[in-house]
Amino acid sequence: MALANLILTGLQDIQATRYAQLASSAIIIFDHVITLDEEKSSWSMGKVLFVINRYYTLISVVPTLTDSVSLGFFRWQGWTGLIACMIAEVILQMRLYALYFLNKKVLALMVATFIVSSASSAVIMGKVLSGITARSLALSLPGKNVIFCVPSGVPDYFFAFWVPIIGFESLLCGLALYRGFQTFRASGSPFQSGRHLVAILIRDSVLYFLVMFATYFTNLLVWASAPTNLLEIPIAFSVALSCCLGNRMILNVREVNREIVQSKVQSNDTIRHQSKQQTSFFGPAEQLTDIEMAQLRSMRVDEQNYGPFIVL
Repeated sequence: MALANLILTGLQDIQATRYAQLASSAIIIFDHVITLDEEKSSWSMGKVLFVINRYYTLISVVPTLTDSVSLGFFRWQGWTGLIACMIAEVILQMRLYALYFLNKKVLALMVATFIVSSASSAVIMGKVLSGITARSLALSLPGKNVIFCVPSGVPDYFFAFWVPIIGFESLLCGLALYRGFQTFRASGSPFQSGRHLVAILIRDSVLYFLVMFATYFTNLLVWASAPTNLLEIPIAFSVALSCCLGNRMILNVREVNREIVQSKVQSNDTIRHQSKQQTSFFGPAEQLTDIEMAQLRSMRVDEQNYGPFIVL
């Protein structure tokens, strides 16, 4: 009876793991499908990160949809979780670097802590994956033979993998909040031209942190207290959410940037149209007024000040 209960519990854990992997895979595929028409843009560092973040995780979905599982897959899945986190964190750093107007001190702080955080998590992951083993088990059910793989030898300290990641992203969230406080204190309304873009950057950065903090903290709790058979459940969602949110951050910046460019083009056309009307009425010698010249200068200043955002 005890053996039957053990087998039943194991099957339930395996079923929950497969459902979680299927759900996370569905999230990634659905997000890719509905944003497929927004991929077109000029090549830049942001575009490269977008493509890697988008299609590396899409490729990682394929093994979760098959029944072929091995020790190599467990190891690849572990490293995929770390790589997905690192790509999303690089995107966040680029946004914050733009928010702080290319401040080298902020960049040095982020890069240094990113290296320490990633190296610490990589060491833990490498040490754990080098010591685990996987057993392939076959179970005969009525009308079907079920083959599944169960990892063993996972140390109790594996949950520490998430501690450096949570710490680093807390730093990034603090930088975003501080920049947001500075921006809103300096200007009453952020919904003007480049200020609207700053508001979008801050909003997405904070929203990303809140969602991913809950995800990473859930991973930490599950890895610290749950059975070994359930360790794969939360990491699938951490990969899916970091991929989708990282892509959305870049796409949101592109959309706002297009709106700003279109509004400036319309403003320039309006001023040119007004100047032509004045020229035709007063004669060819008439020039733009001081107010119109000030508007043109302010547009150029806005383009210079918010130029770094276009790299995303």
